[in-house]
Amino acid sequence: MTLPPDLVAALDRLAAAPRVLVASDFDGVLAPLVPDPSQSRALPGTIEALEGLAALPDTHAAVVSGRDLDTLTSLTGLAGSAVTRIGTHGAETSRATAADLTPEQQQTLDEVTRDLEAVCEGRPEGVHLESKPSAVVLHTRRMTDRATADAVEAAALEVTSRHTGLHVLHGKQVVEVGVVRADKGTALVALRDEVGADQVAYFGDDVTDEDAFRALGADDVTVKVGDGETAARFRVEHPEDAAEALIRLFRSRSR
Repeated sequence: MTLPPDLVAALDRLAAAPRVLVASDFDGVLAPLVPDPSQSRALPGTIEALEGLAALPDTHAAVVSGRDLDTLTSLTGLAGSAVTRIGTHGAETSRATAADLTPEQQQTLDEVTRDLEAVCEGRPEGVHLESKPSAVVLHTRRMTDRATADAVEAAALEVTSRHTGLHVLHGKQVVEVGVVRADKGTALVALRDEVGADQVAYFGDDVTDEDAFRALGADDVTVKVGDGETAARFRVEHPEDAAEALIRLFRSRSR
């Protein structure tokens, strides 16, 4: 694998900055996408690079994901680590305890969950729901017929139009419906400001990562993994490329 020369130069410049934050999405970046999300595993060297970065002076690292915080921590093996975990698109973080839902938010979440369960009833095998503390997620990645999967996602989006107070994220073969406003960009900027980072590097692959790409500054290193329109400054083709970039950044920062 060969990284784009302009990306290599940007990574080397960031590695020399006084205080930096290096963050990455999990699925599709640190871990290749797989039909069964519970089987996702980080590529060799990626978690080690983030942990290594977090151990360096004036250097912070984070994993930012749509996964709930407990699942993200389990999949990454980062319990007790200095690497910050941000889950549910910013609604949960390992640096603080999330606030409980209000009674109204809990009622709305219960109602939309029941409606999405009805959408899944009688559908072909492969569609399933995932419950999170403040959201419910409909997954279609395991479905083999993409036309049917698209129809299921459309039905889920129609359900959301019947409720108020929802925050809907339509990503790759997933519709996430939350009752707490959160996005990766807001969460990443808050972490950047908290740790006082001069520059940030962020790797992402999904439409939900675009919030982070747009929220960061012109001098930050934003990297889109895969195809599709993006606000990121740089692009690589595969998670293996992102792994190479992370490892290079750790080695360069270490020097």
